Amino acid sequence: MRKDVFFKLTLIHSFRSAAFVAFLFTAFALFSCKSSQQEVDETAIVPPKEPIITYVNTTVNKADGKISTILTFNSIKEVTAIHPISRVRYPLAENEYKYDSDSTELKVFLPKNIPFKINDLAFHIVGEAAYPGIFVLAGIDKSRGEPGVFFDGKKSVEGTDYDYDKSSARITSLVPLDVDKDSFEICWATTNGEVTFSNNTQKYRDAYIKYYNEWSRSVHMRGSN
Repeated sequence: MRKDVFFKLTLIHSFRSAAFVAFLFTAFALFSCKSSQQEVDETAIVPPKEPIITYVNTTVNKADGKISTILTFNSIKEVTAIHPISRVRYPLAENEYKYDSDSTELKVFLPKNIPFKINDLAFHIVGEAAYPGIFVLAGIDKSRGEPGVFFDGKKSVEGTDYDYDKSSARITSLVPLDVDKDSFEICWATTNGEVTFSNNTQKYRDAYIKYYNEWSRSVHMRGSN
């Protein structure tokens, strides 16, 4: 795990003027080898040589009252509760949390030595991320339209770049998206406002602002009908 990057992924419950904002940070590989004896799909996604270890900083989601990582972790390595005002950190033992990789929900069982309520804490979650990236859009209001999905500074195409399962609010990347390094932004609407979950966006800042504004207008138009 790289330790030189302070912010990899931060979830903020606020409006962006509206939003639940997140910052993440990877590599992509195309399988280009061919055998004389059999054809190989040159666009096949090759698993990374090393596990993708990244982290999420998050709090209780006001839209659904849950703690969610949004991106899917195959496994959790550590969880630390943090009091944002005092900045006191409380490492949690493995029996003090339970992670569901299908929903990305993290259930926390606070020990008695932590003198704060769960809603007053932030959580630093380190784990091995799924590859390619998988996201579950916590607290989504499905009546307000489809999420906006943008990879590598471009509008992504459902069915080509990603798959979206509306019933589970799950986005599965169909391209080799490494959630720890690659650039992306995902937007969705909740009952508390609009959410953006993004990583490494500075290079494509203007494009992402444009795409977000276009998506946001469509959400507001749908909500006013």
